[in-house]
Amino acid sequence: MALRTSRLVVAALGAACTGPSLHVDNPGDHPFFVDGVEAKAGTRSFRYYGTTRVDALPADGKDRMARPDWSHRPTSQMVEVPHPATPWLFPLDLPLELLSRVFHGRGDVTAVVGVEPSATPPSTATETSNLELAAMAERARTARISR
Repeated sequence: MALRTSRLVVAALGAACTGPSLHVDNPGDHPFFVDGVEAKAGTRSFRYYGTTRVDALPADGKDRMARPDWSHRPTSQMVEVPHPATPWLFPLDLPLELLSRVFHGRGDVTAVVGVEPSATPPSTATETSNLELAAMAERARTARISR
């Protein structure tokens, strides 16, 4: 009987050693960063509860000579991993976390990586800079003459 009880206690404590995991889905194959570290799509374990940041950059074309995708802009999203029990219940937090995991599961979080479209189309931005090019050249000539 004591052996069974000890095995049950060891199994319960072993289950508490694995925390929630973050599954990152990247359908557009964009380069992305989790808390500033470049990452690949898939599942990774969380080291802490709270908020983490996922930053994504627009994907370039598949070949080396591909142009950057100027029609999209870099995007950042915050992903929240909620605490299973309040941290100030120190002696009771482990039993409450175990009960929470039994009734609600591990609490895994899924994030989908994507980039947002740019506010101005690339052709508009180029046209705007071309319109201001003559004024900028005139300011440069005036500055050169005034020296």
